[in-house]
Amino acid sequence: MILKQGNKEIASHYWTGLYQLSETLLLEIDKFLNKSKIELDDIKKIEVIPSKESMASTKIAKAIALGLKVNL
Repeated sequence: MILKQGNKEIASHYWTGLYQLSETLLLEIDKFLNKSKIELDDIKKIEVIPSKESMASTKIAKAIALGLKVNL
């Protein structure tokens, strides 16, 4: 995950486990926000970059992004 302010990257978070994404993504987003001291309400835009390895992972990420956008 990458957090940007404008075009500038201000934080990033990586983890292994592409094929366990449905079980780990929300936990990793929470860790990332806590580590960056960012509240979900502070996020203005969410983008999903399609995975070259797994179409299922892309669909999971898009579904979670859509759910989070409801709060934006």
